Amino acid sequence: MRVAHRVSRGVALLGGMVVLVITLLISYDVGMRYLFDDPQLFVDELAGFLQVFVIFSGLAYAFTKGTHVRVDLLTAQLRPARRAGLRLASLLAGVLVILIVTWVTATSAFTAYDYGRVSTVEQYPLWLPMAMIPLGLGFLAWVMLAALRKQWRILRGDAAQVDEIALIEEAL
Repeated sequence: MRVAHRVSRGVALLGGMVVLVITLLISYDVGMRYLFDDPQLFVDELAGFLQVFVIFSGLAYAFTKGTHVRVDLLTAQLRPARRAGLRLASLLAGVLVILIVTWVTATSAFTAYDYGRVSTVEQYPLWLPMAMIPLGLGFLAWVMLAALRKQWRILRGDAAQVDEIALIEEAL
């Protein structure tokens, strides 16, 4: 499943490039506003939509690198087998919640597409930024399922080596 890691890294890299685009757009708007008294109304709206992409495009990669928030205070004292079981349960619960949220946000994006909803200033179709949310969450669910599969194999393996997976990217 190294493909999941490569795809998540590529999407996160694209998100980083979008941050550069946002910076250039805002700099352009500021320059036009203060030098030529000609504010660019589309920049505020487009930058907000691009920020949605940036936020949700990096979720899967953050998970693979282990940069998400974890609470090890209570689990550090547990035996490795219990820690592995807890990790399996938390991955399963996380995947279920993410799949539900992905379904709801995808339905919302399809509804916006069906009704032809557009933004207020520049009339951009709203389904496009709305679709970034379930896409990013879908990538995250894919990566978490790969980690879940690896954790399940470890839990079923040799009792002496049962523990939670060290780095998620090793599981992929």
